[in-house]
Amino acid sequence: MNGSTPSVTFSLDIQLAPDLNDAPVPQILQGELESCLTALAQTLPEMSTQSLLRDICLRLCDEAESQALNRDYRDRNKPTNVLSFGVLAPESVFQASESAEPMVDVPEMPLGDLAICWPIVVREARQQHKTTTHHLCHLFTHGVLHLMGWDHESSAEALAMEKIECAALARLGIADPYLGNAVDS
Repeated sequence: MNGSTPSVTFSLDIQLAPDLNDAPVPQILQGELESCLTALAQTLPEMSTQSLLRDICLRLCDEAESQALNRDYRDRNKPTNVLSFGVLAPESVFQASESAEPMVDVPEMPLGDLAICWPIVVREARQQHKTTTHHLCHLFTHGVLHLMGWDHESSAEALAMEKIECAALARLGIADPYLGNAVDS
């Protein structure tokens, strides 16, 4: 585990869908979510933390937008709390042949995009007796791990991913989010 605190600036772009009721202030949200990225960097193995420096775009959306994204990209016609849209690693996108000129000044690929449905965050936080900030931090951390290639298709994968999430969130003083609750992603 990486025990040092990175002295880096994360590239996190936050978008708010129009007409979100009681949406958080983006400047406050920026700091909270950058704290999540710092906690992940402190929790993950050193070699994994470099990807956290790549661009991440977070969109807080409403239920109609979440449902449309979930339907169009996951074939599930219902809104969901968090969706992740990862970007392929540069080496898989830019395959240079031996005779090709070396690539210079190729911009680094972003890590990806997250869509978090704000009304669902608020509702689930209330149902789970959590603050919306704590629940949002959990869903953001969960989504970022998906962007990094983590998944929970098998029980072993789910346990490994949950262990990282819980350790990162504990660094922020957030209780284990899996005590009696599940993430729908």
